[in-house]
Amino acid sequence: MQSIYQDQLLALARRVRDNSSLVLSAPSHVAEVNNPVCGDRVLSTIKLENNMIIAAHAEAKGCALCEAGAGLWLDIVVGQNISSLLSYHAALTSWLAGKDDTQISVRFPNGLDSFSPVRPIKNRHKCVTLAFSTADKFKRV
Repeated sequence: MQSIYQDQLLALARRVRDNSSLVLSAPSHVAEVNNPVCGDRVLSTIKLENNMIIAAHAEAKGCALCEAGAGLWLDIVVGQNISSLLSYHAALTSWLAGKDDTQISVRFPNGLDSFSPVRPIKNRHKCVTLAFSTADKFKRV
């Protein structure tokens, strides 16, 4: 079996860890989500301008899969609007559940291959998608 903590996942996780000391100046929205089952936590801040996300920051506390999911979120969030983040969350959740979406490569241009080993491990899906679940939790700062 492939290791779920492969180099690509760890690189995404490092992206969040390396970014954790940086703070988004003047964010317009903030969201925090928790996974009570394992204790993972993600704090996301974004700056909206004309309904588009122009800057983003994420802090993830938890396993490498949670951190990697937050790194993936950071890779795609700038240039999106909040409602499109909901569709990213749905697409990622569906893909992890084994449903192949023909648009997945458009939504995630760098691919999701590094997350393939997680697909059969259903109890880890929320770790990967936790940062994406902030989309419907954002509150104005």
